[in-house]
Amino acid sequence: MSRIFKDGLSLKTQVYSLIILISVISFFVRVFTDVDTTRHYLQTQMASHAQDTATSLGLSISPYLEDDNLMIAETMATAIFDSGYYSEIKFTDVQNNVVFQLQNPKRVESVPNWFINLFELNAPTMQSEINSGWVIAGTLEVSSHTGQSYLTLWQHMLRSLYSSFLLLAASLAVAFLILRAVFKPLKAVENQAKLVTRKRFTLNEEIPVARELRTVTQAINNMVKNLQSTFDSLTKQTQTLTEEVYIDSITGLGNRKSFENYFHSVVNNISDDSPITAMMLTLPSLNNINQVVSYHDGDQHVIDAAELLKQSASELPNSSIFRLNGSTFILLAPYDSVFLNKVRLDLNDNLSQKENSLHINGYANLSLVAINKGASIREVLSLLDTGCTTGEDNNLTCSDKKSLFSVNQWRTLIKTIITTGDVSFSIQPVKQANKTNSLCYFEVFAHFIHEGEKVNNAHLFAMAEKLNLTEELDKKIILNFVNIKERYSDEVFALNISKASLYSTSFIEWLTLFSETKPVIKTNLLFELHEISLLYNVHVASLHIDAIKELGIGVCIEHFGTSLTSFKYLQGLDIEYVKIDGSYIQDLITNPQSQFYIQTVNNICHGFGIKVLACLVEKADTLEILENLGCDGVQGNLILPPSKIIKSNTNGVNKEFTFCADALKFCN
Repeated sequence: MSRIFKDGLSLKTQVYSLIILISVISFFVRVFTDVDTTRHYLQTQMASHAQDTATSLGLSISPYLEDDNLMIAETMATAIFDSGYYSEIKFTDVQNNVVFQLQNPKRVESVPNWFINLFELNAPTMQSEINSGWVIAGTLEVSSHTGQSYLTLWQHMLRSLYSSFLLLAASLAVAFLILRAVFKPLKAVENQAKLVTRKRFTLNEEIPVARELRTVTQAINNMVKNLQSTFDSLTKQTQTLTEEVYIDSITGLGNRKSFENYFHSVVNNISDDSPITAMMLTLPSLNNINQVVSYHDGDQHVIDAAELLKQSASELPNSSIFRLNGSTFILLAPYDSVFLNKVRLDLNDNLSQKENSLHINGYANLSLVAINKGASIREVLSLLDTGCTTGEDNNLTCSDKKSLFSVNQWRTLIKTIITTGDVSFSIQPVKQANKTNSLCYFEVFAHFIHEGEKVNNAHLFAMAEKLNLTEELDKKIILNFVNIKERYSDEVFALNISKASLYSTSFIEWLTLFSETKPVIKTNLLFELHEISLLYNVHVASLHIDAIKELGIGVCIEHFGTSLTSFKYLQGLDIEYVKIDGSYIQDLITNPQSQFYIQTVNNICHGFGIKVLACLVEKADTLEILENLGCDGVQGNLILPPSKIIKSNTNGVNKEFTFCADALKFCN
């Protein structure tokens, strides 16, 4: 019932219900009126018949009213009485003495009592004076029997009921066929409108015959065409800007400008729990290939090296690759240098296998640097360049490869965390722009605890993805977070979901079943999805996002813009938010291109009904620009740094969770 009030009744259902209601009422009124009319007719007929019988019988028995002939008169009356149409025939003399009386109290058993009570018939009694010669001998009274009339009325009612029902069924069938033809184009209009709300612009080719529906259909088609045209124009404009400013034309990777933006967005957030390591790859033989063979072969050498680097980075979630200049690539990854060193050594082996006689200075050089918080680009690039030139890293040797956990050790650790590990949470508010302490939602950060110590999330999820265990980690997070959600059911929270869970049918099925046991997750909950994960297979991702939305869970695309690809994939995604990557925020004050990019994202997304969020907001001037550009929400240390959710009563079933005082200001 609540769903009916929420979604509303369709026009088709309302019209069908009204027609059926009117038809049923008409059916019963028709049957009742018909039966009642017949009842009045039978009542009149019984009275007329009784009067005729009283008159004719009186004339017939008048010669036999003497005492010795009275038996003949009674016999003649009995003959008529036995027909069953009369309930009583009585003859009384002038002194009111009953001479003879015949009675038939029997009722018709085939007529139900409720019918007799509903359509009551009164047995009429008619009189006739009988003369013996010129003298009045007495009075003959004849009362009709209602049994036969009730039987006739009951049979008539059945015939009327059957015929009316057949007429009702035929009328409803014809009405259904007509209404189905009328509502078919209306259903197409409704489906088109639903698709538009899901950011899917399709034209309705079936133009209805009805003038009103034709006008609505043409109006929606024109609106869809205009939205599509605006979207294509803005997307093309933004893509052109991105390609010119941020993308390397040969490899399709981010260029130096893109690297600088990304570096500035992460360098001040580095900590022991969130390290960043840079790996540089240089091509020392590129100039020789350009001069000895051709520039085309030199470009192919660059493309081949980029592909090898991409393959290595595919095992490192949330890592980014850039081409700084002709022969230099750099990879930034959220892992410590010891963990990333294994990737470097494996990549170095793969690169060595590509070496041939053209590579007089070697195929490629690699170096690693662990970036410190607040480090400058010049400092980091200098260390990396020195490492590539000398062939030595700052503090890494091949023995580090042996010191890392083996795959089996990681598998054991991850399974232990899934089964017995604890999860702590911290939150950071995403504030509505141009409003004080008005919340879009709280972003939730999960931290896995093993043997009393935090596990590096980047390392954990990188190995879990390699071992196909990220889905289980996501389930672990949701199972633990639901206790907090029940405590703060009115607040909106966002959980980060991995690529594996997004594309897993089994995860969607598990989430559906879990939402039935814990319906609190069906409201005020969002899933944040990384843009790179989403672009892996947009079609499948769109289907699974629809399934998630069916449960009542919203969706936000985070790190929006990191893929440096077209925005066309947004068309057809039923999402609530996009969160612009921090690399576009850090230089916003001095970079008009970033401002133009964010403004264009706002124009495109707002046209789809998608809200735009900005993260890593650290300065008041940046906040002012973002609000002026039309962003709907902002997040960053300027608003409030991440704060830990404090858990108490851990020994009981009813756990208590408390936010810090500053976070509570954003609660409802």
